[in-house]
Amino acid sequence: MPKAVDGPTFLLTTCLRIELASVTDGDSAISGVGLSGNGRHREDDEAFQHLCRVAAGLESPLVGEPEVLGQFRQALTSYRQAPSPDPSLVRILESAVGVARRTRRLLVDEPRGSLAAVAARIAEPYQRVAILGSGAMARATSDGLGDKEVAVFARRSVQVGHRHVLPWNEAEEALRSFSVVISTYPGKAPMPQAFRSALRRRAEPLLLIDLGMPPAFAPGDELVRYVGIDELAAAADARQSATVDEKLKEDAHKSWRRLETPARTSAVIAALTAVADQAADEEVARFARRFRSAEDPERLLRQLAHTVARRVVHPPISYLGSSPAEAVEVLAEAFGVNGE
Repeated sequence: MPKAVDGPTFLLTTCLRIELASVTDGDSAISGVGLSGNGRHREDDEAFQHLCRVAAGLESPLVGEPEVLGQFRQALTSYRQAPSPDPSLVRILESAVGVARRTRRLLVDEPRGSLAAVAARIAEPYQRVAILGSGAMARATSDGLGDKEVAVFARRSVQVGHRHVLPWNEAEEALRSFSVVISTYPGKAPMPQAFRSALRRRAEPLLLIDLGMPPAFAPGDELVRYVGIDELAAAADARQSATVDEKLKEDAHKSWRRLETPARTSAVIAALTAVADQAADEEVARFARRFRSAEDPERLLRQLAHTVARRVVHPPISYLGSSPAEAVEVLAEAFGVNGE
């Protein structure tokens, strides 16, 4: 059953996903991470591995998409600046970024590894291109089109790359007359009726590349050649190899174990101390009656100490009987024993 998520939560939102991560209640400071993505809850090692895969771009429709690592780092910066960020979660997120960076070095380093770059490549042969939107995907697409004649339309008066944005209400004309329109407009926002009317009034074919998530447009008009995210991902032909996937899994597991070590060490120390205290309390209670009439209290006190000591060392001694040589040496070093 998923654990309750309390305290500060890390939030990653992109055009493709929403991810939530939080350190959950447990036996140690970083006993688990509650992660909800696309309705699925993950914890501990599985959640950390998923964070690493997301940051590396291995969970994107276009495997290895480079933009997502930058978005992940921006979300981490925002989390650090939030009121009372959880230090344990900050360490987890920083480790995920480290795993993602190392994984990206194993991926093919080429401009094809981006939905925006693929969209720009498809639009390259055309003279005039319109971009709808001003977010990260719009900026990446604008950069991919270089010095080509590009008109960018957005609700906000900002600059997208080196291009100035045109008023949003003029985008209707672009949909009616441009040969190529690349939309980064999310479908969760209502589509202006004027946009649909403009598509119906076209007299020439239109290449409509839809990068919105969810898509804002849909195939329909016979004059509109619609290209969605799935087709862009297929066009990129960028598929992760089993080697990359296995390397990330191995790296993420090692990183998670390192993250767990301080908390695990504290928990083991506390448990060992509790075992020793319990043994001492129980044996003192058992010997107390004998001390009242003891003729030699020192001998009885020595017997009590030996009894407590043997109770404490009994479990590790039993463990040694079926342990590999490495474990024997570790225990010998821990107790300062020279077994030779």
